[in-house]
Amino acid sequence: MDRRVVLASAAFAAALAMFSGCGPDRPTTAPVGGKITYQGKPVAEGTIIFYPKHGRLAIGKIGPDGAYRLTTFTSNDGAAPGLYVVTIEAKQVSGGYQPKSLEDELKKGFGAPTIIWLAPQIYAERETSTLTAEVKPGENTIDFDLP
Repeated sequence: MDRRVVLASAAFAAALAMFSGCGPDRPTTAPVGGKITYQGKPVAEGTIIFYPKHGRLAIGKIGPDGAYRLTTFTSNDGAAPGLYVVTIEAKQVSGGYQPKSLEDELKKGFGAPTIIWLAPQIYAERETSTLTAEVKPGENTIDFDLP
């Protein structure tokens, strides 16, 4: 057999062995959930994001009762233990004119939509949010009662 074929086959086998298995190591995550309220009432929709100093963020959808569960890698797996800056974007957008064609857009333009913030807008951006959280190993319940 040609020496190049043998070397190529050996290299392929080594690469296959190296990349087989479960894939890259992931950090351990801990389940995280809780409730979000604003002025004592549940925030009924929106998104919550936990931003770590290093690593992958965790995100959750806020339900009608204000409850959330975080996901980092797989559904509801939580977040890696550590400190986080937290954002909560909770708003309803309605109205505004949506043109049906380019010609329609040129004639009438867009109308401004109405935005109703269900939680203060300051918490929606990482740069302005004052919310923080610490995720610890094991089950975490982290509630946010926004003033």
